[in-house]
Formats: sequence, C-alpha cells, structure tokens
Amino acid sequence: MISLSNVSVSNPNRPLLSGDGFASEDEPACMHGLTDDQKEQLSVLLEQYMLAMETGLPPTVENLTASCPELCEPLRVCVGGLESLHRMAGGQSTPFSIQDEMANEDPENQLGDFVLHEPIGRGGMGVVYRATQRSLRRTVAIKILPLAAVLDPRQLTRFRHEAEAAAGLQHPNIVPVHAIGCERGVHFYAMRYIDGESLGQWIERQESQYSDWQELVRYAIQVAEGIQAAHEFGIVHRDIKPSNLLLDGQGKVWIADFGLARIQSDVSLTGSRDVVGTIRYMSPEQACGDSAIVDGRTDIYSLAATLYELLTLRAAHDSDDAATILRQMDEDSHTSMRHLRPDLPRDLETVVAKAMARKRDDRYETASHFADDLRRVLTGEPTIARPPTAMDKLVRLAANHRSAVMTTLLIGVLALAGFAIGTTKLAAEKQVSDAFAAQSQRDKAITREAVDRLGVQISELLADIPAANSVRHRLLLETLEYYQQIAKNSESNIPSEDQQFDLAITYGKMGVFQGELGQATQAIKSLQESERIYAALSQQSPRDDKINLQWSISQNNLAQRLAQSGDLQSAGHWFAKAIETQNRLGAKVELARTLNNLGGMLADAGRIEESQDAFQKSLGLLSDSDQHASLQATIGSNLAGLLAKHDPMRATQLAKNSLEQQLDLLERDPSDPKQATQVMLTLNTLATSLTQVADHRGAVESLQQAVQIGQQLRTRWPDQPTYQRDLVLSLNQLGLALSATGDLTQACRVLDQAVQHGQSLNQAYAADAEVQSMLGGLLNNLAFLKQRLGDHRSAKRLYEDAIKHQQVAIGLAPQSPLYQASLKTQQHNLKKLRGES
Repeated sequence: MISLSNVSVSNPNRPLLSGDGFASEDEPACMHGLTDDQKEQLSVLLEQYMLAMETGLPPTVENLTASCPELCEPLRVCVGGLESLHRMAGGQSTPFSIQDEMANEDPENQLGDFVLHEPIGRGGMGVVYRATQRSLRRTVAIKILPLAAVLDPRQLTRFRHEAEAAAGLQHPNIVPVHAIGCERGVHFYAMRYIDGESLGQWIERQESQYSDWQELVRYAIQVAEGIQAAHEFGIVHRDIKPSNLLLDGQGKVWIADFGLARIQSDVSLTGSRDVVGTIRYMSPEQACGDSAIVDGRTDIYSLAATLYELLTLRAAHDSDDAATILRQMDEDSHTSMRHLRPDLPRDLETVVAKAMARKRDDRYETASHFADDLRRVLTGEPTIARPPTAMDKLVRLAANHRSAVMTTLLIGVLALAGFAIGTTKLAAEKQVSDAFAAQSQRDKAITREAVDRLGVQISELLADIPAANSVRHRLLLETLEYYQQIAKNSESNIPSEDQQFDLAITYGKMGVFQGELGQATQAIKSLQESERIYAALSQQSPRDDKINLQWSISQNNLAQRLAQSGDLQSAGHWFAKAIETQNRLGAKVELARTLNNLGGMLADAGRIEESQDAFQKSLGLLSDSDQHASLQATIGSNLAGLLAKHDPMRATQLAKNSLEQQLDLLERDPSDPKQATQVMLTLNTLATSLTQVADHRGAVESLQQAVQIGQQLRTRWPDQPTYQRDLVLSLNQLGLALSATGDLTQACRVLDQAVQHGQSLNQAYAADAEVQSMLGGLLNNLAFLKQRLGDHRSAKRLYEDAIKHQQVAIGLAPQSPLYQASLKTQQHNLKKLRGES
C-alpha cells in the first residue's frame, strides 16, 4: 500500500483556545491507556446511555458500568453535560435578550465563556447552537462535535481541521471563527452568528415559485469569490451545498461548515477511497471516493449544482438513491435548466454546464473564472464557456461510453446489422444470373465490412461499459449468426486465400463470442477450426508474418479455452505452439500475454516453479516499455498471487508495486471499472501474502478496501456478473482473515454474505463450472467456521451442500484437478465432523 506521511500544518491566525484545548493525541485524556476492546465497550455504553436519554430516563453512570468499573470515569467524562445539551436539542429553551439569557443562565448550559441556547442547525459533523459569549456580551454560534465521536480520534482530527481551516480564512463571505475549545469532554468552536437562513431553507420556502435569476446568480458570484479565497489559502471546502450557505437579511451569502475541508498540504487524514459530503452535490471524482485528486474544481462543481437547484428548485441529480445518483453522474446526465425554466439565458445554462462537467479538466480552472463568466452573463457579454456543437456531443458520447445513450444507439445498430444480414441472404438468392452474381459479391463485401464494423468493433467497445452488458449480449448473438452464415456459405465454395484468412478470423471471433455467451463446447470447436485454417494458410505462405502472428493468437485463445475446460494437456500443447511462433517473430507484447496466460494455467495445475518462470519471462519482455503499464501491473499481481504462500515477503513487495501502478492508472481515469477491478484483485493478493507472514490485521485492512471497491462496482453495475464474482472472492478472503484474528462471529457474517452472492450467481450461471466450484468452496469455509463455533448441525448441512455443488462442477469440467482436490477436501471435512475419520 502507498504510505502517506502526516504533514503538520501551522496556522498563523490560530484563534483563542479555551478550556483544555485539543488533546495532543486527538482523544480525551480519559481514553489514554484503554485497550481497543475497552474503547469498543465504552462506545456501546455511550450508545446505551444516549438511547436511554431519548426515553427521558437515562441510567446512572454507576449502573451502566457495574460490570466494568474501570470504565466508570471515562463514561462520566463522555456524558458530562449531555443532559443539558439533549434538553436544548429538543427545543426546550426559550430565547431571551442577551441580558435575560445571562441572568437566567444554567451552569449546565455553559461551555467555558459561552452560554448555550437553542439549536439552530445540524449536520454530519455536529450540532450548532445559538449562544452568548459572556466576556464580550455578544451572540455567537457554537458548533459542537457529536458526543459519540469523542471515541474516534479521526473525527476529532477532522473537527480540529475544520476549526483551523475556518479560523485561518478572512473573507467577507466566509463565516469567521472566534474561538476553539474543549470543556467537560465536549469539543466545540465559536463563530459569528448569522441572523438569517440557509439557502436550503430558502429553497424549501419557494414552493415552486421561481425567483429573479439575476439575484441568484449574484449569490453564486459571492460564494465563488469566497471559495476562491479559501483555495488560495490551500483549502478545499468539499461540502458546498445549499444548507452550508447562509443568507442574511442584507442579501449577503456566507459560507459555513468547513467540517469536510481538506488542507491540501495535509493528505494524511482522509484515505484515498473515502467518500464524504452530501452526494447529490458532490463532483464525480469525490462521489467515487477519489479524494487524492479532489481539488478546487470539486467546489466549483458543487457550487454549480447548488446554483442549478436555486434556479430550477430541483436538484441536478434528483434521486434519493445513491446508486442512481452515481449512475447519473457517470452518464453526465441532468435535465436541461432551460427545459425546466425557459426564461433563463442560454449562456447561463452553458456556464453552469461547464462548471458541472463530469471531467475536472473540462470545468473552470478556478472559482474566480467561474465568477467572471457569471458576471458576463449578467452584463450580456460573450462568455468563455461555449455551447457544445453536435460533433462535441458525439465525441463526448464516444469518450464517456454512456451506457444509456449507447443502448438507444445500439438498437439502431442492431437494426442495421439485421438489415445487413438480410441483405446478405437476399444477395445469395439473387445469384440466379451472372449479371446479379457480380453485384451480389460487391453487396456481400460491403455488408461484411458493415457488420464487422458495427458488430465486432462496437461490441469490443461495449466490453468496457458494464451497464451495456445486456445490449452487448444481443449484439454478439446477432453478429455470431451472421458469421455462422458467412462460414457456411464460404465452405460451400472454394475460397481464395483472402477468403480463407477472413474465414479464420470469422471462426476465431465466433469462438471468443461463444465463450462469452457461455457456449464452452461450441467455442472450442470454433477456435479449433480457426486454428486449422491458419495452419493451412501458413503452409501456403510460410513467410507471411501477418498470418503467422494471427495464427499464434488463435492458438493462445484456443489454449485458454481448453485450460478453462480442464484439458490442461491440450492447452499446454497450444500454448507452446503460440510461444514458439511469437518468439520467432519477436512479438514481445503478444508473447507476454501468452506467457501470462500459461503462467495462470500452470499455477492452477500446481506447477509452481514453471508458473513462476512463465510470469517472470512475461515481465522481462515488458521491462523496457512504459506503454503497457496496466499489463505489467496485472502480470506482477499474478506473480505475487503465485508466490504468496511460497515466498510471502517477495509476494508482498510485488503486490505493493503492482498496486501502486494500478492506483496511478486509476487516478488518471477514475471511472474505469476494469482498472478498479484490477486494484481490487491486487488487494486480495496482497492480503494473501500478508496472511502468510501472520499480519492478519494488515490482511483484514487490505481486504476491507477490496470489498469496498467491489461493493461500489456491484452497486453501480448490478447486471455485471464478473463484479459480483470478484466481490464474492474478496468477501470469502475477508471472512478467512477475520477468523485468523479470532473474530469468528464477524467472520461468519462476512462469509454468509459471500454465500448469498454466490447463490445469486449460481441461479444465473448454473452451467458454469467455475461458479459451482466457487460456491462449493464458500459453503465449505462457512461450514468450517460454524463447526468451530460449535454449531455442528449447520456445519453438516453446509458441508453436504458444498459437496453437491463441487460434484456439479466436476460434471461440467471433469478434467479439472483443482475441482477434484476441492471435492476431496470437503468430503474429508464432512467425515471428520461425523467422526468417521
């Protein structure tokens, strides 16, 4: 994993610290010396106390800690002052003048120099109260960290950064901070009290009555100027939204709540995959958890999304479902503002669209540039932002691979492909005369080119679009039918050398398509036919490098399919043939791919040294090239997986190197699901190697990251089976890693999730040997844990189910030694449970 050092940020304008200040280790002193288990138990006690307070009958601290007296004092500190805060949060305080409030102050409502009154706002980082600062006799706003968060040093650190960030900013549109403090274990900071309402409250009051768009644009300009000042100070707000923008009685907008602000020189606080903030206003990179690449342009996006909602009274991404919002962001889709509100200037829509561009580089470079263009809209001057041309829209569709739009487009493509197939059949029938025969041949050539372009090229493009999986499936079926017709017609005549070459390509593509459609037997037959035709062509033209290279690729594809079916001997034969040809031709990249595939097959067969040699040779071929970083990282990860149990130290280093390369590639294109999948698989490999050196905590951490990625992929593309499979594998490993730490109960929960996903896959792919064997393995692992927990009845049932699925896998791929070995293990475990061995 990439290590990020902790960079200290000094603040020359640090405000007054009242009370004890912040603990040097970002946690209350009473927490020092407590074990992790005690802290967890303390968290449970605090939760029980808070739940009891909701009923109005909180227990005493002594009663709660009767069984663990060592936690009495820490709990007392954590709940100190909680009763009065809870009472105020319920709205039981009545506002008075400052003099009245000070005269009637309750000591329990005091935090140092401040007297708290009614709550005026709530958020993920705490509750805000109106308060009186006694020494200066002024009204302020006090923000208090949620009390449960005192157990989380990470939240305390973020809260402190919020206060420091806000205190260091001096701008007419940023709420200033007066003081920071900690009293009775309650962390807080005091800021200027803004007498007004948030823009979120303003939106709720409108009731579909649009306001003057020019006034709203002026609001946005004020905010843009404020966040520009923050950016120049090195701070990204990261949570710009209507509820964090306060409107006072003079029409001035104030930016509040820097609870999610990131001081750009301090990257240690938030992990690269954390997703924070309110998702409907997030930039795509922030919503995807790519915190490492979040900069000022994410605030520009959020401000534009806020302005969109102010103008239309409708959120740009209007859904209560996170997955739907993520999909809308990924598709760069939101309703046109002028469609909702025709009176808006076209230039305003263009400016907001530029600020909300999906890609960071397509947005305004700075918030001040955004403000300048908004001013041009107000004055009627030409804007920097230009409306997209029709060609721009087409290019963006192609570049972004928008699944929804592509689905509509591909319906047309399928129609064209169907028309092309029909034309081919009609052309064949029209060969009743010599005059029509020549025209028919020309028509077939044109049709062949059209179908190849529409069917093959677009289906290959769709391979990178998970959401288009069903459309791609339909297109593959249509294209396969066409190729089968071509092959049949070609075999009925005596084909020329060019036609033979085309026929070999046709069978090769048929084999690949059939494999993807789950037609394993037909796929092998098609690939064998493709190889046979290439062999004949190579005999006719032995010096034709183009033919020989394609022949070797065909042999590699055939070997892969045979290996997946369990026929390792035949697969090894064809791998050797492909490697011999690619070596002779000096085709380094293709040879690297073939050696990688061979290494995978040898690893599955348990031939470790030979597999290692294949992977190392593959890496050596790419060592002097930076153009194939993704392939290098994948091969490195595969080698790490091979060595995990035999040389875990080296495997760990290889996995970390691959992970660093893959994360770098993912940062360049955060929306690339294939690269995210590679990161996920490498995290699994890293966890395996860490487990071998008994670093079970490190393995759990790595696997938890892998599961998070898998869940995001599964949520965004639920119809993509490979993402569900990869998630299953990660959950399985996580369950085993947790069991190694001794947490058997949590391990069972995780493995149970894995089994549920595995059963879902099995329902859709019952004829897939890999799915059957995987489910058998999951059931076996869960049974083993149940057995360790003493639940022998459940363990017996799970073992029996595991054996059934493993037997089905063997029936589908009888030559696979891996499936046979798994079955023996499961049968042995069941016998041992029964006391038979």
